[in-house]
Amino acid sequence: MLNIYEIQKASEGTLLNGDGKKNIKNYSIDSRIIDLDDFFIPLIGERSDAHDYIIDCVCKGISGFFINSNHINKEHIVNESIKVNSDICIIEVLDTKRALLEIGRYNRQKHIEVPIVAVTGSVGKTSTREIISSVLETKYNVLKTEKNYNSDIGLPIMLLKIEDQEICVLEVGIGDVGEMEPLSYAIIPDIAIITMIGTAHIGVIGSQEKIFEEKVKITSHIKHNGKLILNGDDKYLQKLDSNREYEIIKYVYSQAENIKYTEEQISFSTKIYDKDINVTLNAIGNHNVYNALCAIRIGEIYKIPVEDIVQGLSNYKNFGRRMEKIRLKDNILFIDDAYNASFDSVKSGLNSLENLNFQNKIVVIGDILEQGEYAQELHIKIGELFKNTTIDRIFAFGKNSRFIIENANQYVNSAKWYDNKDTMIKDIYNNITSNTVVYFKASNGMRFDEVINCLKQRII
Repeated sequence: MLNIYEIQKASEGTLLNGDGKKNIKNYSIDSRIIDLDDFFIPLIGERSDAHDYIIDCVCKGISGFFINSNHINKEHIVNESIKVNSDICIIEVLDTKRALLEIGRYNRQKHIEVPIVAVTGSVGKTSTREIISSVLETKYNVLKTEKNYNSDIGLPIMLLKIEDQEICVLEVGIGDVGEMEPLSYAIIPDIAIITMIGTAHIGVIGSQEKIFEEKVKITSHIKHNGKLILNGDDKYLQKLDSNREYEIIKYVYSQAENIKYTEEQISFSTKIYDKDINVTLNAIGNHNVYNALCAIRIGEIYKIPVEDIVQGLSNYKNFGRRMEKIRLKDNILFIDDAYNASFDSVKSGLNSLENLNFQNKIVVIGDILEQGEYAQELHIKIGELFKNTTIDRIFAFGKNSRFIIENANQYVNSAKWYDNKDTMIKDIYNNITSNTVVYFKASNGMRFDEVINCLKQRII
């Protein structure tokens, strides 16, 4: 853990009050869930300024906080905080968000001997991170990304948690050009993984080519002789070759043979340490085959025995709201895949649905957000995905989802677009019979969790 002097040094700040030798164990950016002795980092967002909550956090027993040097209420906050706790540690910095990244990087440098596996990509970051961790945990003490801490705010918090672990698996997400390089600079990965180049955030970043260029910057500060592990079936990632800085290892779908799907599992055979081995995943979704192949490569790099790699794959548990199975009465299955969405994840989800044996197949789909000028084109393309499927009905909600329906209507028995969630929920319920699977897919901002919860209450 860092002490106040180290935090001051790393952030290039000024210690205004408190004991520099005090050790800090935990950090928080959310005043609502602050714990005793946390170090509070008040961030300034578009809608709120967490400096407004510093004094409340001091009253709750935090050990210290950052404060922006040019904040209009700096003097008042400092004076009132010291009145509440004369020993409170206060560090003045030019920018609290930048300071957070710098102290995260400092702690990473302090524990540079701890290897970091950094996972990025347009789709599959979280599930890949989880399945890799499941394999590594059979042999090592692993620190892995918590919640959705994968951004320029969340990642530094994870870096600050590095202490006595043997290996870290960190998810790296970006939303715009220019974000990846400073994250790589903070992480200094031993191994970087790129799952695929898709269309997530294309409305902001501009094109898949630019997304590719930005994602590859995960390697800009990779350790010398590090490794870059890639999905070799991706048309953009295929362009990359090994160089003097790092070795490239590619995994491809054809490395999995005899693939079998059930409602609960995927099983296949593949080579591990050049031996043919059968593996099983307690998850659905053919994208998880890619995730497993990637995790196997990591297991080989870190010399995990074959039986432990197989066990680690079997231990994997799907992360919440990502192809999450919800079983209800009368053999009714909900698949909640509505935590996030992209064209590629919709395609994978529909392919997975084809492998399930249900009398009635329903898709409930919503808008894919952050597509900008590509939104209409992308939703039209999603409609085309329903060609040659066994899906019976589609229910769609959202401004752009009407383009899905306009194109998909010719391929299914029934396809309807709604501008009212309550009406859609009523119609979905009326079309659910025994032996039905309902697949829910949309960006998280569409709040399909509300739809799922309403339907569950009616069925239960």
